[in-house]
Amino acid sequence: MTARDELLQLVPPPDGVEADVDWSQVEDALDVTLPDDYKWFVERYGPGSFNDFLYILQPTSPFYPTRLVESADQAVEILESLRESGGRIPYETDELLPVGKTDNGDTVYWVTRPEDAPNSWTVVANGARNTEWPHFDGGIVEFLVAVLSGAHQVDVFPRDFIRAEPVFEGYPSPDARRRR
Repeated sequence: MTARDELLQLVPPPDGVEADVDWSQVEDALDVTLPDDYKWFVERYGPGSFNDFLYILQPTSPFYPTRLVESADQAVEILESLRESGGRIPYETDELLPVGKTDNGDTVYWVTRPEDAPNSWTVVANGARNTEWPHFDGGIVEFLVAVLSGAHQVDVFPRDFIRAEPVFEGYPSPDARRRR
């Protein structure tokens, strides 16, 4: 069973997700090719949150803080500011691309090494209120399966984030909101 199959089984996606993403435009804006598992996730789940806590950034979202390109731009500024103030970051700024956020202000990043092999990227998290950078040796869908199933504990996430039956709540698409 693939990680994608496991995620679908563990946390079914919402019905009626209609992701019409111009991946070329998004990748041009980021100046990088994105991993296939991330594209699959966006097209299958769309914008929303896991357990009302963890948000995977989206190319489009009704909520500014969960937009991928805007979050990537902000991350550069935040990481540079942290580095200038003496914060310990075990990666170069250009090796980190945000892929998720939490309600606590934690950020989940891809480690974009090697840059030309996005399907090999791994995941790291950074807590908003600590200096930990726990690493996960897998892509974003593998990370979600491991974390949501309880098989992998992310030290910067609260322990009560994990539920016996994890849920994903999708947000309405920006187009659906306009039609209301």
